[in-house]
Amino acid sequence: MELTSTHLRYLLAIYQLSQTRSAVSSVDVAGALQVSRPSVTRMLNILAEKDLVTKDRYGKIALTERGSDLSRQQWDYILRLARLLPALGLDLSEREAEEAALALAAVLPSRCREEL
Repeated sequence: MELTSTHLRYLLAIYQLSQTRSAVSSVDVAGALQVSRPSVTRMLNILAEKDLVTKDRYGKIALTERGSDLSRQQWDYILRLARLLPALGLDLSEREAEEAALALAAVLPSRCREEL
């Protein structure tokens, strides 16, 4: 399944939020990504069409089994990339390395994942 960098950002934001709270809302996602609620609503519809998230009528967002598995795989990949960045001589905090790895993961061809 092809995910754009934007799809990946939203999916991982939902994944990370769901690790620390029992219910994730579109307001939570909008705040985490610093985007508007209408943007979140549009993306949730796209992710739901891809069977990655569900949203109940009360606004609670949850990852599907497929979405959870994909998020976990992507996050593990991002963490591996983040650990490699300081070895390049880059002076990055842990958070900065994760953000850079997220951006890099979104544009690297999928064959590169297998090489890490």
